[in-house]
Amino acid sequence: MFKPLIATALLLTSGWAIAAEPPLTAALYAQQLGVGIDVDWARTERGIREFDPLVVRDFRAKGLTHVRIRVADEPTEARLIHLRKLVEACEQYGVIPIISYQADEYKNDPKADNEKEVINWWIAVAHYFGQSSPLLGFDLIYEPADKLNHNQASLNRVYEKTIKVIHSIDANRMIFIAPRLRAAPEDLSSLKLPAHSQNYLLAEWHIFPWGPLKNNGKYPWTSGTAAEKAAIHNRINTALHWQQKTGHVSWVGGWGVGESNRFTPTASQLAFATFMACELQKAKIPYAINADFQFYDGEEGAWRPAPEPLLQTMITPECEKPAEKPGHHAVKPAAHDAGHGTPAAASTVKSAAPSASSANPD
Repeated sequence: MFKPLIATALLLTSGWAIAAEPPLTAALYAQQLGVGIDVDWARTERGIREFDPLVVRDFRAKGLTHVRIRVADEPTEARLIHLRKLVEACEQYGVIPIISYQADEYKNDPKADNEKEVINWWIAVAHYFGQSSPLLGFDLIYEPADKLNHNQASLNRVYEKTIKVIHSIDANRMIFIAPRLRAAPEDLSSLKLPAHSQNYLLAEWHIFPWGPLKNNGKYPWTSGTAAEKAAIHNRINTALHWQQKTGHVSWVGGWGVGESNRFTPTASQLAFATFMACELQKAKIPYAINADFQFYDGEEGAWRPAPEPLLQTMITPECEKPAEKPGHHAVKPAAHDAGHGTPAAASTVKSAAPSASSANPD
């Protein structure tokens, strides 16, 4: 008589121990993104040809926890098969994949036909992945710019329709939308957000995608003056204020320090990288580094030695704590190092020829 009741009571009281993990929300997803990197594994012929799943392992060992997979051209069967190969490699090695569509024709001419093309592109990709790969994110338009800068109504319309159709296929898919002016944080407020979308919709924005470039004869970063730091801090604060106002979270889809793959980083580059990484981490905004080929030689399957100090700074910077005196740094977190594993090139013989889907994406 009592045994079933006791058993039921035990199940009820111990339920907390066996309860399922909380449902994934955009806020939890952002926390998991951490530091990632932009990749050309599905954009350029070389990137497609050179991709080896063990590259993902090397990235994870270095401390990178997501990749932004930039994609151009039509979602042909071969290209979709290649994307699945990338996503499965990411799942195998614990890296979050984000597919980012370039949508070049639409950005150059945001007419009705090109709006429809973007929506149809995502319908094909969303159907292909269905409800699989729950950590896979969709970054709808890579850097809205060009003529699209002058057509906010079109951009919001494409976002609204695409979000709706993707979530009719998978209600839990994480989606990123970016503002105009190449994802400028100052334009986040112009995005039209669906009601009650805080749990599945994130914003993508960035500053310094290729580093501090000269504008009107001036560089926005020289030696890291108080004014230069304040200007960067203010732009990050713009995104933070938008987050607080809307309840949504955001992600910096890519930033860099300029060309670095053939050079030992300069003191100015390292200082800029430290400041940017520390400010973003302090703001708890995940970010991706632009871009993989600057730091990793896909053909060799190995990290490039010259920019290695810069990469480590961008992933795990030494940040000063507010109470510390200048020059006294917090203990640098132990970075995952590729040395703990054998680099991709040494661990396996790369296939002599890529798969058909990789070699001929069209």
